[in-house]
Amino acid sequence: MALSKTHQKILAASATGGVLFLGLFAVNRRQPSPPRASHEELPAPGANPAADQAHEAKALAVELKKKPDHTPILFRMAQLEREMGKPAEAANHLRQILTREPANQEARLELGRVLYETGDVQGAIEETNRLLTQNPKHVDALYNMGAIYGNLQKNELARQYWERAVASDPASESGRRAKDSLLRLTPPR
Repeated sequence: MALSKTHQKILAASATGGVLFLGLFAVNRRQPSPPRASHEELPAPGANPAADQAHEAKALAVELKKKPDHTPILFRMAQLEREMGKPAEAANHLRQILTREPANQEARLELGRVLYETGDVQGAIEETNRLLTQNPKHVDALYNMGAIYGNLQKNELARQYWERAVASDPASESGRRAKDSLLRLTPPR
Protein backbone atom coordinates (compact mmCIF):
# COMPACT_ATOMS: atom_id res chain seq x y z
CA MET A 1 0.00 0.00 0.00
CA ALA A 2 1.44 3.38 -0.98
CA LEU A 3 1.79 6.20 1.52
CA SER A 4 -0.27 9.35 1.10
CA LYS A 5 1.46 12.55 0.02
CA THR A 6 1.28 13.87 3.60
CA HIS A 7 2.89 10.73 5.00
CA GLN A 8 5.54 10.87 2.28
CA LYS A 9 6.39 14.46 3.25
CA ILE A 10 6.61 13.53 6.93
CA LEU A 11 8.79 10.59 6.04
CA ALA A 12 11.02 12.60 3.73
CA ALA A 13 11.53 15.18 6.42
CA SER A 14 12.38 12.51 8.97
CA ALA A 15 14.66 10.63 6.63
CA THR A 16 16.79 13.63 5.80
CA GLY A 17 17.78 13.90 9.46
CA GLY A 18 20.08 10.94 8.96
CA VAL A 19 22.03 9.17 11.66
CA LEU A 20 24.37 11.98 12.64
CA PHE A 21 21.65 14.61 12.82
CA LEU A 22 18.77 12.87 14.57
CA GLY A 23 17.15 16.07 15.82
CA LEU A 24 15.40 16.88 12.53
CA PHE A 25 12.16 14.97 12.63
CA ALA A 26 9.05 16.68 11.33
CA VAL A 27 5.80 16.12 13.15
CA ASN A 28 2.43 17.66 12.50
CA ARG A 29 1.53 19.62 15.65
CA ARG A 30 -1.87 21.03 16.48
CA GLN A 31 -2.09 24.74 17.19
CA PRO A 32 -3.14 25.73 20.72
CA SER A 33 -6.83 26.54 21.13
CA PRO A 34 -7.86 30.12 21.90
CA PRO A 35 -8.33 30.85 25.62
CA ARG A 36 -11.66 29.76 27.13
CA ALA A 37 -13.98 32.21 28.78
CA SER A 38 -14.82 29.84 31.63
CA HIS A 39 -13.02 29.71 34.97
CA GLU A 40 -11.87 26.19 34.23
CA GLU A 41 -8.38 26.24 32.72
CA LEU A 42 -7.71 23.39 30.33
CA PRO A 43 -4.20 22.77 29.03
CA ALA A 44 -3.85 23.74 25.40
CA PRO A 45 -3.04 20.98 22.95
CA GLY A 46 0.71 20.96 22.50
CA ALA A 47 1.32 22.19 26.06
CA ASN A 48 2.41 18.69 27.03
CA PRO A 49 3.95 17.02 23.98
CA ALA A 50 4.51 13.71 25.78
CA ALA A 51 0.82 13.53 26.74
CA ASP A 52 -0.19 14.49 23.20
CA GLN A 53 2.02 11.73 21.80
CA ALA A 54 0.68 9.17 24.27
CA HIS A 55 -2.88 10.18 23.42
CA GLU A 56 -2.20 9.92 19.69
CA ALA A 57 -0.52 6.54 20.16
CA LYS A 58 -3.58 5.21 22.01
CA ALA A 59 -5.90 6.48 19.28
CA LEU A 60 -3.72 4.90 16.60
CA ALA A 61 -3.69 1.60 18.50
CA VAL A 62 -7.50 1.58 18.40
CA GLU A 63 -7.42 2.23 14.65
CA LEU A 64 -4.79 -0.44 14.14
CA LYS A 65 -7.11 -3.02 15.71
CA LYS A 66 -9.62 -2.18 12.98
CA LYS A 67 -6.98 -2.24 10.22
CA PRO A 68 -4.06 -4.39 11.50
CA ASP A 69 -1.75 -3.90 8.53
CA HIS A 70 -2.54 -0.31 7.58
CA THR A 71 0.79 1.18 6.50
CA PRO A 72 0.16 4.86 7.36
CA ILE A 73 -1.01 3.93 10.87
CA LEU A 74 1.96 1.62 11.42
CA PHE A 75 4.36 4.23 10.11
CA ARG A 76 2.96 6.98 12.33
CA MET A 77 3.05 4.63 15.32
CA ALA A 78 6.71 3.95 14.54
CA GLN A 79 7.39 7.70 14.41
CA LEU A 80 5.67 8.25 17.74
CA GLU A 81 7.48 5.36 19.41
CA ARG A 82 10.79 6.73 18.18
CA GLU A 83 9.94 10.25 19.39
CA MET A 84 9.00 8.83 22.79
CA GLY A 85 12.39 7.13 23.08
CA LYS A 86 11.21 3.63 22.19
CA PRO A 87 13.16 2.75 19.04
CA ALA A 88 12.78 -1.02 19.57
CA GLU A 89 8.98 -0.67 19.45
CA ALA A 90 9.30 1.57 16.40
CA ALA A 91 11.37 -1.14 14.72
CA ASN A 92 8.58 -3.66 15.33
CA HIS A 93 6.04 -1.46 13.53
CA LEU A 94 8.42 -0.90 10.63
CA ARG A 95 9.14 -4.62 10.32
CA GLN A 96 5.39 -5.22 10.18
CA ILE A 97 5.17 -2.83 7.22
CA LEU A 98 8.10 -4.53 5.50
CA THR A 99 6.59 -7.98 5.98
CA ARG A 100 3.70 -6.92 3.75
CA GLU A 101 5.62 -4.42 1.61
CA PRO A 102 9.27 -5.48 1.28
CA ALA A 103 9.89 -2.78 -1.34
CA ASN A 104 8.71 0.07 0.94
CA GLN A 105 11.82 2.25 0.82
CA GLU A 106 10.62 4.74 3.43
CA ALA A 107 9.98 2.03 6.02
CA ARG A 108 13.32 0.38 5.27
CA LEU A 109 15.19 3.68 5.59
CA GLU A 110 13.51 4.40 8.92
CA LEU A 111 14.14 0.83 10.14
CA GLY A 112 17.85 1.29 9.50
CA ARG A 113 17.74 4.50 11.49
CA VAL A 114 15.94 3.05 14.51
CA LEU A 115 18.12 -0.05 14.52
CA TYR A 116 21.13 2.24 14.77
CA GLU A 117 19.46 4.00 17.70
CA THR A 118 18.95 0.68 19.49
CA GLY A 119 22.66 -0.08 19.12
CA ASP A 120 22.15 -2.66 16.38
CA VAL A 121 24.71 -1.14 14.04
CA GLN A 122 25.02 -4.29 11.94
CA GLY A 123 21.25 -4.43 11.51
CA ALA A 124 21.23 -0.75 10.50
CA ILE A 125 23.91 -1.41 7.90
CA GLU A 126 22.04 -4.46 6.56
CA GLU A 127 18.69 -2.67 6.23
CA THR A 128 20.26 0.38 4.62
CA ASN A 129 22.18 -1.86 2.21
CA ARG A 130 18.91 -3.61 1.30
CA LEU A 131 17.48 -0.22 0.41
CA LEU A 132 20.56 0.67 -1.63
CA THR A 133 20.21 -2.65 -3.48
CA GLN A 134 16.67 -1.57 -4.44
CA ASN A 135 17.70 2.01 -5.22
CA PRO A 136 21.47 2.61 -5.46
CA LYS A 137 21.01 6.39 -5.74
CA HIS A 138 18.74 6.83 -2.70
CA VAL A 139 20.36 9.98 -1.33
CA ASP A 140 19.06 9.59 2.22
CA ALA A 141 20.27 5.98 2.46
CA LEU A 142 23.66 6.98 1.04
CA TYR A 143 23.93 9.77 3.58
CA ASN A 144 22.94 7.45 6.44
CA MET A 145 25.51 4.84 5.43
CA GLY A 146 28.17 7.52 5.39
CA ALA A 147 27.04 8.67 8.84
CA ILE A 148 27.11 5.15 10.23
CA TYR A 149 30.63 4.58 8.95
CA GLY A 150 31.71 8.04 10.04
CA ASN A 151 30.47 7.29 13.56
CA LEU A 152 32.44 4.02 13.45
CA GLN A 153 35.57 6.01 12.50
CA LYS A 154 35.69 4.26 9.11
CA ASN A 155 36.32 7.51 7.30
CA GLU A 156 37.17 6.05 3.91
CA LEU A 157 33.84 4.17 3.74
CA ALA A 158 32.02 7.27 5.03
CA ARG A 159 33.69 9.31 2.28
CA GLN A 160 32.60 6.86 -0.42
CA TYR A 161 28.94 6.95 0.63
CA TRP A 162 28.85 10.71 1.11
CA GLU A 163 30.45 11.28 -2.30
CA ARG A 164 27.77 9.06 -3.82
CA ALA A 165 25.07 11.03 -1.94
CA VAL A 166 26.40 14.32 -3.31
CA ALA A 167 26.56 12.86 -6.82
CA SER A 168 23.04 11.46 -6.46
CA ASP A 169 21.27 14.69 -5.45
CA PRO A 170 23.52 17.59 -4.42
CA ALA A 171 20.59 19.99 -3.88
CA SER A 172 18.72 17.73 -1.44
CA GLU A 173 19.02 18.07 2.33
CA SER A 174 20.99 14.81 2.53
CA GLY A 175 23.17 15.81 -0.41
CA ARG A 176 24.06 19.10 1.32
CA ARG A 177 24.69 17.33 4.63
CA ALA A 178 26.91 14.82 2.88
CA LYS A 179 28.89 17.64 1.29
CA ASP A 180 29.29 19.34 4.71
CA SER A 181 30.30 16.03 6.29
CA LEU A 182 32.93 15.46 3.61
CA LEU A 183 34.51 18.79 4.52
CA ARG A 184 34.84 17.64 8.15
CA LEU A 185 36.59 14.38 7.28
CA THR A 186 40.34 14.20 7.29
CA PRO A 187 41.82 14.35 3.79
CA PRO A 188 42.20 10.97 2.02
CA ARG A 189 45.64 9.38 2.20
